[in-house]
Order: sequence, then C-alpha cells, then structure tokens
Amino acid sequence: MKKSAGFNAPFQTLKGVSVKPKMAPRVITTEAAPPKQTPPDDSELFSQAMHGVKPIKQDRVTPEPEDPTLLVQAMRERIRPDDQSVLEELDALVKGKSRFDITATGEYVEGHVVSINPVIMKRLKKGEFALQGHLDLHGLTRDEGRQALDAFILNAVALAERCLLVIHGRGLKSPEGPVLKESVITWLTTGRLSHHVLALCSAQPYDGGTGALYVLLRQRPKKSAWKRPT
Repeated sequence: MKKSAGFNAPFQTLKGVSVKPKMAPRVITTEAAPPKQTPPDDSELFSQAMHGVKPIKQDRVTPEPEDPTLLVQAMRERIRPDDQSVLEELDALVKGKSRFDITATGEYVEGHVVSINPVIMKRLKKGEFALQGHLDLHGLTRDEGRQALDAFILNAVALAERCLLVIHGRGLKSPEGPVLKESVITWLTTGRLSHHVLALCSAQPYDGGTGALYVLLRQRPKKSAWKRPT
C-alpha cells in the first residue's frame, strides 16, 4: 500500500548522512617543576674553594731564648734616668739606707734628710720660713699632678727659692683615700726631686693644714766669683 504524501517524515532528509564519532577531549599534561635547591652556606663554599689545597710546612724559625742576664741588663739601660733614681731610692728604702727620715701621725706627716739641723726642722714645722711660691694640685689627675710638681720644683730651684707650699688636699672625698697626698710625698723624697728637697712637713692650719705641705729646698751652692784674667 502506497503511503500518502501527507504523512509527516521529519528524518527523511537525513537519509544517507553519516555522523562522525566524537573525539575524546585532549588532555594536556605538564611536567613537575624541579625541587628548589638550598644555596650552600659559608662552610660549604669554603670547602669547595679549598678543595685540593694542601697546607704548607711551617717555615718560621723560633729563636733561642736570650741570656737572662743580658735581657735584664738591656731593660735597665732602657729605663729613664729619673726612673732609675726612683728604683735606687726604693731599693734604699727597703734596705734602710734612705736619705730621708719620714714619720706620720694620723694625717700629719713630716720628713727630712737624716743629716738636717733640728733647729731648721723646728722652724719649718712652725711655719716661720717665708713662702716664696705655692702650687695647688686640686682637680688634677695623678699624672698631671706629677708633671705640675716637677715643673714647679725645678723652676723654684732655678730661681733659688727655698720654702714652698704644695696644696694636695686631704683626699677625704676620694674613695681611694689621699692618693695624691701620698704620691706627692713619694715624688718629693724619691727620684730626681729628692736631690733638691731638704725637708717637708704638713702645713699650719692657716696655710692648709694636713691638706698641704711646706717644702724646704736645699740651698744652691754659691758660685765662685769669676775674675777676668789679667
């Protein structure tokens, strides 16, 4: 039986058409990133730099020790003249051969050469000698005080001055005590200054008391009068 033309056939036009099969989706793969490397530290870098390096043998020569006697002699020759005199004076103090006789009672101190006339020492202690110069060491360090005292005494010797006043303080506010006072006495009675000092003692209250010293210098020898040759 022949189908009528009015029959609806929607897929009739697709007869003979082939459909391509669907392709599987393309998968893109990426390679894994290499792991990060930790940079070498200083010790590793040093080991790499020193690879194959061999240490050399010691080429220094150790000298033989010097003769102790020669070494001591060389050290003594390098000591300054004034320091040498200090060493000699200290050695004399240890052996009981010092030129100065020093005594202290509390804060009061006095000292003089062994051969001094007692009358002169008595007058000095009473403050009967006219003061011809004074030096105040307040506020100075130990090194500054020594330099100032050296210059002061040597200048007085050059000017033929006899009696001086040195103010050193009592050291009551210092945690170390009267360091400057003790140093001044040591400087005046040892070393090169001791050759110019005849006596010293704590001053009278009106001149500073135990915070100052009267210093009596030796009298300079008189030079003989020079006569023009005739």
